[in-house]
Amino acid sequence: MNKKSRTRNSMMNFTAGMANQTLQIVLKVICRTVFVATLGKSFLGINGIFSDVLSMLSLTELGLAPAINFKLYKPLAENDKERIQVLMKFYRTAYRVIGLAILIIGLCLIPFLPALIKDYDRCAVLGINPVIIYLLFLGKSVMSYWFFAYRSAILKADQKRFLTEISDMISVVVINVVQIVLLLSGCSFLTYTIVAIAGIFIRNLIDFIFAEKGYHYAFVKTDKSMDKAEIKDMFKDVGALFVNKFNAVAIKATDNLVLSAFIGLDIVGVYSNYLLLFHNIKEVISKMYKATHASMGNLFTSADDKKKIEFFETMNFVSIILYGTAAVGMFVCADELLTVWLGEEYVLPQPFSMLIGIEILFSGIKANLNQIRTVSGLFRQKWMRPVLGIFINVVSSIILVFPLGIYGVILGTIMADVFANFCVDPSIIYKYAFNGEKKVGGYYLTNFLYFGILALTGLADWLICTHVFVGHGWYSLFVHIIITGLSVPLVYSVIFGRTRRYKYLLGIVKSLFKRKSGSKK
Repeated sequence: MNKKSRTRNSMMNFTAGMANQTLQIVLKVICRTVFVATLGKSFLGINGIFSDVLSMLSLTELGLAPAINFKLYKPLAENDKERIQVLMKFYRTAYRVIGLAILIIGLCLIPFLPALIKDYDRCAVLGINPVIIYLLFLGKSVMSYWFFAYRSAILKADQKRFLTEISDMISVVVINVVQIVLLLSGCSFLTYTIVAIAGIFIRNLIDFIFAEKGYHYAFVKTDKSMDKAEIKDMFKDVGALFVNKFNAVAIKATDNLVLSAFIGLDIVGVYSNYLLLFHNIKEVISKMYKATHASMGNLFTSADDKKKIEFFETMNFVSIILYGTAAVGMFVCADELLTVWLGEEYVLPQPFSMLIGIEILFSGIKANLNQIRTVSGLFRQKWMRPVLGIFINVVSSIILVFPLGIYGVILGTIMADVFANFCVDPSIIYKYAFNGEKKVGGYYLTNFLYFGILALTGLADWLICTHVFVGHGWYSLFVHIIITGLSVPLVYSVIFGRTRRYKYLLGIVKSLFKRKSGSKK
């Protein structure tokens, strides 16, 4: 696939992803506002706890999806239909087994629910049966692996992620609108949860239609199967991916679990609003990475090491600007946003939002490193590194939660990302993906410079926004968002405008706008 095709597909994926995420943010904010007004913060805590418990169960996928997608790149590029059929057959069987495993393991966890929720007995006072709610969340998780769920893999691997974004948009609109109407009509938390399950089925059904229409040949029954040696080799990659996925899920899930076990449901409910902002910001930016993932996989199969390095360092620069802007915005504007949106009782004092901002920054750096590792097929190199991250997160969170409360839990998460990802992954990438073409030391020195500039910019924004045009509600918030949204890109453009990576990035942006303008003509 040539550069023009990769760029076009990436642009389509990014546009659809951004439209999807914008729609989701609007609907989720409206739905969260109605939820808080009708049910309250305790139900927010319950919703967060069960979501995290079930997100841990999704680990039974063992990182299979990235491994299968990686194997699909080549046969899709070569139009090897027979090979694609074999891979999709294996994927279908694996997802059925995974769904069954989640169901069995989930049922076995029911007796341990009282230990996971400090205010377990309070659920009866709130008029809900926690076991029934848990079973509904379990059904939602199982549904995400059954009912044609595996078919979306071929759409993503063939740079057609925009189709899965469309199916996601449709399901999100249907579910959120129905949930909002039901909440305003006085429905129970039980009914609210039941409706969410339907969204998974709708999304899977639409993905099935898209995949069947464009890739019918991929799902034709075949007698051929992956040989045992290949399956064994692939599961070595899957094992390494599982540890990475366990790290990604466990680090965030354990935050809520530690808070619930040691502090209580109400603090989880308050924290969940910051978490909503955190996830929405991350998802908006990650759409760019998801949009380019398959194109990057195609590029990294043919490019030389120098071109890979140039691309990686440019993407790192982009990550710092995007996630750095998000980090400063969270630090400066999150408390103000929650105050005018939900009220002061849903705000945690500084430096909480600053810590969340730092967490956003390092999660973005980790996302870029993980993507490069995945498209380079670096699944096994130092694969136990995520275990270190989980250990640091769990131990430090439990130790720090007693003297520092919720602040200590977030510090534990930041420490895990820094020591287990930022300090290790770059050396793996420079050694194996770039074959030692360049030393990794330059990467660290450059990023420390980026961090210093970002810290000074964030401090300046905070001083400005806490003293200029304050006390005017949504109007003040809007002005402050504009200030923080423009300051980081502007500062980096002034300082690094003459560098090669900035010009490389500017060239990509210009080519996209030229192509978009040409298509309109």
